[in-house]
Amino acid sequence: MATQNPIKSKFVKSQGTRLNVSTTATQDPGDADLEFADLSVTIKQPQFQGGQSDEIETTTLASDAKEFTTGLADNGTFSMSGNWKADDAAQTVLRKARDDGLARAFHVTFKDSTTTEFLGLVTQFTWDAAPNSTVNGTFNVRITGSVRFGVPTGGE
Repeated sequence: MATQNPIKSKFVKSQGTRLNVSTTATQDPGDADLEFADLSVTIKQPQFQGGQSDEIETTTLASDAKEFTTGLADNGTFSMSGNWKADDAAQTVLRKARDDGLARAFHVTFKDSTTTEFLGLVTQFTWDAAPNSTVNGTFNVRITGSVRFGVPTGGE
């Protein structure tokens, strides 16, 4: 009988991920006084799409080839798709954020307790429906400012 090799891959299961949006506008995603609405009950597929920093050319007459540095970080976009439910508290927050143009805090907590926090501006929402299906919704968010990634200390 062949011996079993130990698993070497590292991963985090997505089931059990918690996704929340602040119920009010804020400029600080870490504000302890914020209240949050739960997006986890309708969202099936969140996607963080990191942006790209600008390239700044620094070439001089003394350069042997083009030289560059990077500009400020662009932290990209965040999209969420799942079940459309117009009277859901969190989706109501997202539609209000689209209307008022003010940033909301987004908190993601994965099953292994790692976290992601950022401010975002809701730029678009859509819904679609097809026969023999449910109504699907998508929300697009432009990340503004920095993104914080948290790894718990101790434990596992």
